[in-house]
Amino acid sequence: MSLHDADGSWLPEHQLHVVETLAHVDHTIERLLRLTHDYTERGTITFAEVSNGDRVDAVVREVAPLPQAIPRLVADALTQLRAALEHTLYAEVEATLGRSLTEEEAKTVEMPATCDVSALTQWLGNPRRRRLPALNAGTPLAQRIERLQPFQRRTPNEHPLRLLAVYTNVAKHRAPAVAATRLGAVHPDDPHSDLTVALPLKHGPQPGDGLPLREGDILASAPRGARIPFSVWPTVSLQRPHTGVWAIAADELKLLEEWVRTVAVPVLVTGRHDVSPLPPQLDITVGHRDVRDALATAGRTPAVVRSRDRIAAITGRDGRADFLAFFAERPEAETVRAWLDSLDDPQVIEYVLHLRTVNGRPRELIEAGSELVNEARRYKERIGEQSGPGGSDA
Repeated sequence: MSLHDADGSWLPEHQLHVVETLAHVDHTIERLLRLTHDYTERGTITFAEVSNGDRVDAVVREVAPLPQAIPRLVADALTQLRAALEHTLYAEVEATLGRSLTEEEAKTVEMPATCDVSALTQWLGNPRRRRLPALNAGTPLAQRIERLQPFQRRTPNEHPLRLLAVYTNVAKHRAPAVAATRLGAVHPDDPHSDLTVALPLKHGPQPGDGLPLREGDILASAPRGARIPFSVWPTVSLQRPHTGVWAIAADELKLLEEWVRTVAVPVLVTGRHDVSPLPPQLDITVGHRDVRDALATAGRTPAVVRSRDRIAAITGRDGRADFLAFFAERPEAETVRAWLDSLDDPQVIEYVLHLRTVNGRPRELIEAGSELVNEARRYKERIGEQSGPGGSDA
């Protein structure tokens, strides 16, 4: 069979267990991100206005405590990602040998995460490990392990396997992930206003970006008497144990989940990663008689992407409702809101993207808005027909 088969047929029967572990990771990340979103939307930061000469500063009065389920869910997701690697390696060793490992042999099978070649050579040269032919230096499986090592990158400390190893070592032996609410950005609603901000909005934030959030920190400053609306973007971030660098939790989880699922597992099993990606979203709350059959209908959008789409759709619904309020021929606001709520997230995002493309072209923007109004009116007509004579169209 081709390695590009969409049904995941490159994954042998003895490795099907990994798709269920990856599904558990995906479900855990989704729970985590829903909790994170609820936390940041509840008014994470409260402010105070402090006079400072001819200006007024917006100062942090209080930061809401971070729910402690968050670092524990992070630790759960990362530990299961590492387990996916360890279990895959273990199953591959047994399949190569054609037998079950003894208790003593099993203790030598683990996924190394080495930052230089000599460390891997030492790992492979362990006397007890050398008794397992599958893990001898130069064998196909040993070469696959070598391909995944952090030393293959110029910056080993940023390699996904290195990150996964240090996060889970700390989570297992010391404490859950170190997480904190940090400042992602501050930006005025009017970018041309005379507002000084602590951290301007930056597209594509990277690890190390952002600032700590502490009581008394100045987030923005405006001339006395000016009323300038602005937005503050808090982020739930993780501190990398070995470097102290802070990274947005969702971005870190996306990086590691994607690497394990689309690179590490395929390489360990096949020696390559240009295969059809394993779907992350398999429902394991029910039993499957045939896991391979279940893969055919499993969702292929990872939890982090689904979460971002969901948030974009929430914002998009609010924005579209405000936009349509300028059209006199629109239905009443309640109907517009009901129509927007009836749309699925991809539809809302499609509308948002279309309006974004015509922004700055008044005629096309009005035409697009009129089409949305017509959609809302058609929705009202459908609801009226369903309610029947004398029924309500609300």
